[in-house]
Amino acid sequence: MVNPFRTMVSDFAQLLTTVGALEAMRRYYANEVVVFENREMARAGLAQCLAYETSALDAQPRVPTIQLKKLAADEATGVAFLETIVRFTSEAGRPMRLEQVAVQRWEAGKITEERFYYEGYIDEGDPEEEDLD
Repeated sequence: MVNPFRTMVSDFAQLLTTVGALEAMRRYYANEVVVFENREMARAGLAQCLAYETSALDAQPRVPTIQLKKLAADEATGVAFLETIVRFTSEAGRPMRLEQVAVQRWEAGKITEERFYYEGYIDEGDPEEEDLD
């Protein structure tokens, strides 16, 4: 039997990892969404969340990649968990990795609250040099 809630959460994750965070947010964040970073309120409202993400993306020399590691969705409570790895470039040009868990509360097909839990960024070492031979 198809679980419609899990299907929505999976669609959100698919957008996140292929098209990017902005489209996933536009499609699935509620207008009144509240986002927390490590238990602290970070942003409120879809417009503020989109502005924050746009600014973060504009600061990157290339688009960060997002890899989904695990996903769980509980239709009875409207809660979903996504474990992701985000790879991006630091301001100093270093390849970085962020491993995080997002806990989402869904209502009427939209994310009304999202909490990100992570410990810090991991420097992945020097970028690979292209072979010039």
